[in-house]
Amino acid sequence: MTRAAGVGLLMRSTINLGVSLIALADPLSTALPAGRWLLAVLAVWSLYRLATRSHATALLAVDYGLVLAVCLAVPLLVPVTDFHTFNTAPQAIAGTAVISFSVAVRVAACVPMAVGIAAAYAAGAASVIGWENVLSVMALYYFAVQCGTASIIRFMLLRVAGAIDQARRERAEAEVAERVTDAVRDYEREQLALLHDTAASTLMMVGQGVSLPPERMAAQARRDLHLLRAGSWEAPPPRVELVAALRDCTAHLSTPVEFDGRERLWVAGATANPVIAAAREAMNNVDRHARAELLRITVTETCVRLADDGIGFDLGHPRTGHGVDDSIIGRMARAGRDAHITSSPGAGTVVEMSWAPSAPSAITPPAVDPDRLIDRTRTRYGLALTAYSLVNLAITVPTSDAVLGILATLTSLAAIPGIMWQRWLFAWPAMLAALIVAIGQPAMLPQDHLLGYPHWAQGAIGWCVLPLMLALPTRTGAALVMAYWACNSLVLVIRDPSPLILVNIGYGTASILGIQLFALVFNGLMRDAATAVESENAARQRLLTRDRVSQALRAEYQRRYATIVAGVVPLLEALTRGEKIDTAMQLRARAECRRLRALFDQASTFDHPLMQRIRPLIDAAEGRRVDVAIDVSGTLPDLDDEQISALATPVTEVLNRASTSARIVVTGADGQVEISVVIDIADTADTPPADVDGAEVIVSGRELWCLIVSGVQKG
Repeated sequence: MTRAAGVGLLMRSTINLGVSLIALADPLSTALPAGRWLLAVLAVWSLYRLATRSHATALLAVDYGLVLAVCLAVPLLVPVTDFHTFNTAPQAIAGTAVISFSVAVRVAACVPMAVGIAAAYAAGAASVIGWENVLSVMALYYFAVQCGTASIIRFMLLRVAGAIDQARRERAEAEVAERVTDAVRDYEREQLALLHDTAASTLMMVGQGVSLPPERMAAQARRDLHLLRAGSWEAPPPRVELVAALRDCTAHLSTPVEFDGRERLWVAGATANPVIAAAREAMNNVDRHARAELLRITVTETCVRLADDGIGFDLGHPRTGHGVDDSIIGRMARAGRDAHITSSPGAGTVVEMSWAPSAPSAITPPAVDPDRLIDRTRTRYGLALTAYSLVNLAITVPTSDAVLGILATLTSLAAIPGIMWQRWLFAWPAMLAALIVAIGQPAMLPQDHLLGYPHWAQGAIGWCVLPLMLALPTRTGAALVMAYWACNSLVLVIRDPSPLILVNIGYGTASILGIQLFALVFNGLMRDAATAVESENAARQRLLTRDRVSQALRAEYQRRYATIVAGVVPLLEALTRGEKIDTAMQLRARAECRRLRALFDQASTFDHPLMQRIRPLIDAAEGRRVDVAIDVSGTLPDLDDEQISALATPVTEVLNRASTSARIVVTGADGQVEISVVIDIADTADTPPADVDGAEVIVSGRELWCLIVSGVQKG
């Protein structure tokens, strides 16, 4: 809208400057000295406005005041009784002001401003032709049409501006979400590093048979267990039926329980687990301390409310236990949810646990569909220009020019298929018809009608062809509109090269043609807006996709870690009990240590689509008790699905032959990917050197080496 206001300021100041200079240079001008001084002031002021381009309200008020002064000064500028039948400086200045103010200010302000301009112009005209003839001044009707059309344009621009703002807000939100995800991932990796320095080190010592006093090993294992249990390494189920889980929690209570609200409610496991745990603690408190006769549990879409009629307690009194502060409020806070407790002595207790509604798993479209909104707005803009041209023709075309009027009307109507459905089949025939009107109408006019409203093609033909130019670049459309104006003006000059005709063309160029060109500029603004929104939406979609992939990787990674920890915890618990470290425990410790360290290494490895394809292959190999190590170096380039498949297929075949160990090295350099896989094999007789497609294979003893380069066979 700042750009739109700037265009309105440029339109108003440029046309005011041009009209003032033309009027001052008119050798046949009838303006009185006071009127000429007013035009000189307006020219200087317009030049200042073009130089500063300030949008200050005080300067806008001065603009408006000078326009009113020009309208009231009609007797000083054109003191002839037929002034309203041809182009004049006051009419050009007032009409331009109505349009520019209507675009630049709110409707609540622009309508009174347009009425003020019309009233001032009517008063000025009445001073010359009398109030009884004011209704014959056509300019007054144009002011109303111009104000309405310009207000519609402003409304459309506001819609476009809103779409851009919405797209930018959503892009900014996606950026924030991405930064949050990155921060969480970094935090989790720090946590993993800590656990590798503790639990993994302990398991390594056990696996290598390091001799430590049993007390020290038990203390170290207890520390590691504490760290493991402090983190949320137990993967929550994807969905939990919350009401059923809460009913299970009440099975052991002695206090009577009633349920209200939802009979069934499926909630994400990450939300349900802390809610169930906190609710269980609240139920235990009721059973142990409240002496209640009834516990009422109400379940809504985003809240669980437990209300008892027990003895209550004083929330302000210091509490010695940790059940309320830690197990209810603290647990919910750590999970990013809310818990609120209300109680007083003798009035029972209410515990409310709430959470935000679950976000949909799919990528959601923008709240506002900016692309379609801008398309619709541009369509309405084109239809508004078409309607304006038809109204203009209806007002100005006399019945004697019915044929040319029909041609001009068809020119306007020919733009509708293009505006509505992008079918511009009739554009070139329509432009040819418009050229016939632009040349033929002034050519057939009587000599004494060349100046004034009988020459309707001067003001109308540009508006007729303007809707046909909306699909073209702004400069191309402007050049064509100016070409029509030049053809029409050339016919006038050929027929009557008098100064009066030249001044009339000058006024028309400054006001009529100038406004038409600015109408094309507004269309360009909307085109730029569409480009900006498309760019913002594309950036947002990329961010959302990356964030969704990252979230999925996090979920999968947490699940894998939870599985590994489930194997680590029994070992650590056995160590805390001082159990003897035998060969079986050493083997288990070595295996779990390798898996734990491999997962940590993989946390920063499996972000690339190729590595995501390879990860299930490693999982499958580890599931067969194959010890897999993987290294990634360099930068992996972007690969399509076909290239990824060509690389992953040989890796699959090689890993399937591994007996107890495998080492994978993935290297990215110069836009290529090289994968080296070394495995041990149980029997060389079943593994000929060239039986892996798309790769070079070398077998030496019980070791097989495979090299795959960018998915293309090598060697």
